[in-house]
Amino acid sequence: MKHRRTYRAVALSLALATISMAGDRSNIRGMAMGRTMNASSRGLDALGINPANLGWPDRNRFSFNIVSFGTRIGTDLFTYDVYQEFFTGDPGDRSKPRYLNGSDKERLLSLLPEGRGSTRMDLEILSLGFSLYVPEYGAISFGITDRIGMKFDLPREYMRMFLFGFDSTGSTYNFEGTAASAWWWREYNLSFGFEVPLRHSMVRAFVAGVGLKFLRGYGVLETLKYRGVLGVQRSGANQYLGSADSDFLMRRSGIDALDPGKNESFSVFPEPAGTGIGFDLGIGVQLISGVHLSASITDIGRISWKKNIVETSADYSLRFTDPFSKETQDSLKQAFRGKNAVGGDFSTTLPATLRLGASVLVQQIPGFDVLPGDMLLAFDYNQGLTESMGGVTTPRLSIGMEYRIIPLLPLRTGISFFGGDVVRWGAGFGLDFSSFNLELATENFAMFFSPRKLTAFSFSLGMRLGI
Repeated sequence: MKHRRTYRAVALSLALATISMAGDRSNIRGMAMGRTMNASSRGLDALGINPANLGWPDRNRFSFNIVSFGTRIGTDLFTYDVYQEFFTGDPGDRSKPRYLNGSDKERLLSLLPEGRGSTRMDLEILSLGFSLYVPEYGAISFGITDRIGMKFDLPREYMRMFLFGFDSTGSTYNFEGTAASAWWWREYNLSFGFEVPLRHSMVRAFVAGVGLKFLRGYGVLETLKYRGVLGVQRSGANQYLGSADSDFLMRRSGIDALDPGKNESFSVFPEPAGTGIGFDLGIGVQLISGVHLSASITDIGRISWKKNIVETSADYSLRFTDPFSKETQDSLKQAFRGKNAVGGDFSTTLPATLRLGASVLVQQIPGFDVLPGDMLLAFDYNQGLTESMGGVTTPRLSIGMEYRIIPLLPLRTGISFFGGDVVRWGAGFGLDFSSFNLELATENFAMFFSPRKLTAFSFSLGMRLGI
C-alpha cells in the first residue's frame, strides 16, 4: 500500500534526523523541571517559549547553541510489564508459547485504556541557534528548529478482536476513532525581547517580545475521519452473514524523498512541500525581587501544503457469506485499504499554545535567605488551542525546581500533570561553566526505578557556548 510506504519513509526521515542532530523538548532545563519553563527560561531557552523572556538579563550576553535535542516515545496501550507477562512466552519456559485462557484475555483487556489508546513519538532539534543581549535595547535570538512526530490512535476493539475473534453466537467490532498522523516541519525563528518603560507600585519591570517564524513543511499526514465496522452474525444452523463497513479519509503531503512514486535521495535542506508564517507573542513582569510572571501564545500560524498531495479514502459496505472466498477477501482488502487519488491544496494550523508561568528565587524571599545555595521554584499552566500537528487541547500543569548548592552543578526536578498524559516526573542536571554549558534531562525519571512499568522513554541533551 502506498500510504504504508509513506509511513516507512517518514520513519526513515526520523532516523536520519537523529543522526544529524526544538520547542519544548529542546529546552533541556525546562524538561528536567517537569516541562516547567514559561517564566524561568532565559536567553536561548526562551526561543519558542516566551520571546519576552529575552528581555531579562541572562548569565551570558551572547550564547551559541552547539547541539540541543529532545525526544520522547510513549504509549498508553500497555506497559512493558504487561508485554513481558503476556507476549514473551510461557513464564516457566520462554521458548514455549503461552496460551491465554478466558481469564487471561479478560484481564489483559481490562488493562487497556477505555476507548482508544495512543502511541506517539516526538523529536525536536535545535540545529542552529544564538542569542545576543544588549542591556540598553534588549535581546535578539535566532534558531533553526525541526519538529518531527508520529501518532497512532487505536481503539481497544482491535485487541478484543485479536483475543476473542468471532464466536459462534456472532460478534461485531467497531474501530471508529482509529487515526494516524505524522508531521515534520522546520521553522526559522527570529525573536526579539525588550523592556518596556512601565513602572507601577507593584511592578518593578515589564518586558514584551515577539517572534517571527518562517515555516517550511516537509511532510504531513492527517486522518480526517475514520469509521470501520466488522461483524459476523448467525443467520441459521451453521450459517453466518458477515458485514464490513468502512468510511474514512486520510490525506498527506510531502517532499519528493517521502513520495513512494519518486526515487529521490534524502537531503538535509530539501525543497519544501509546504510553506507558511508563524508568530510567538509574550509578556513578562517582575513583581518583587526574584518573583516573575509570564504569559505567551506560541505557534500562531499555519502551513499551506501544495506538493505531492494524496487523499486515501473509502466508503464501502460489504455483505458476505463465505469469508474465505477470493472475491470476499479482495473486497475486504479494498474496503479497509481505500483508494488513492490526487488531492487539492490544503493547510494545517500550528499547535498553538497559551502559556502562563510564575517563578521565584527562594533565597530572595524574606526569611528564606538562610538556605544555602540558590533555589528556583517555577509553576506552569499550558493550554493547547488545537490538536493539529501534534497539539494537545487538554490543559497541562507543572511545578519545577532548580537547586544550585554547587554553582556549576544545577540539580533539577519537576512534575507535570494532565496535558494528554499521565503524571510525569522529570529530572536532570547541568554542568554550568562560565563559557560552556552541558545539560541532560529526562521527562520520565521514574523509568529508572520501575522499568517494568515503563510506558514512555524520553531524553534531552544540550550544549552551548557563552560569553
